[in-house]
Amino acid sequence: MLIAFRIPFFKQFLACLILVLFCKVASAQDSPHRWNIKPYIGLQQSKFDWSIAGNAAGANPNILSELIWKNLKGPGFGLDIKYNITKRFSVKATNQYSSITKGEAEDTDYAEDNRQGAFYFDLLNANKGYLYDASLQLSYQLLKFGEFNINPIVGLSYNQQKFHLLESANNPDSKGLNSTYEARYKGFDFGTELVLKTQKFSICATVLGSFYTYSAKANWNLIPNFAKPVSFTHKANSFSLSGGINLAVPLNKSLQVEVDYKINNINTYSGVDKAYFNRKPTEETQFNGASFRKNAVLLGLNFGF
Repeated sequence: MLIAFRIPFFKQFLACLILVLFCKVASAQDSPHRWNIKPYIGLQQSKFDWSIAGNAAGANPNILSELIWKNLKGPGFGLDIKYNITKRFSVKATNQYSSITKGEAEDTDYAEDNRQGAFYFDLLNANKGYLYDASLQLSYQLLKFGEFNINPIVGLSYNQQKFHLLESANNPDSKGLNSTYEARYKGFDFGTELVLKTQKFSICATVLGSFYTYSAKANWNLIPNFAKPVSFTHKANSFSLSGGINLAVPLNKSLQVEVDYKINNINTYSGVDKAYFNRKPTEETQFNGASFRKNAVLLGLNFGF
């Protein structure tokens, strides 16, 4: 999958990264391995929701329509590639893909403010879709206290998600339903990792904050008035707080088994909802925002050479 970051910061970051690589590659390598490659598999559970208001001022009512995808579960796999520039500097590229094989969605419309006067509700299947995450991170060993290290991290990240609304056996009116909502987050990360490394194992705790631009597009396939394949779009800004715990146990000098637990919370603020129709002009309302929650357990093998 080709990832395009359309932000000026990426060009500056990439230029600095290339400069560091050229300056450091000829220096003495203090790390035991220059490269680390880690394939892994795991399971994820997630939840996602968003809502819009009745007009561009965020009123009439303040919540007109709300979608909630919950109990989303499925397997995943990924690949991390780390290059140790020196003993202190390293760069890491990560890719993770997770399938959604189980889940449900609630679709509710309200006539009054604060989720009052519901005039439409449906519980639908959502056992289809995917989550994709990628990042490029530069870390530096700032402080070392014996076996304990503190490493600041900066980087870029890209997240893409696709959620489905599918027909429910309990609702005959939903026959043929296959609506989709695809969201993208692009931005930069900052944070730190705390590493305790012994001869028998190592433990690493990572905390990251991220600023994203958020964009989404939907295809509501059963509503004839909506245009296809893009029925409406959302644009806003997001902030993410994510973290993880990694336990690594060496099997030999070049191979170790690793277990990860990762969490990710992304809050998207209010923005613009644009609805596209077949026979009338585009309409704008307030996008009230979105929230995404995910946790995952991963098992991998780390090869060093």
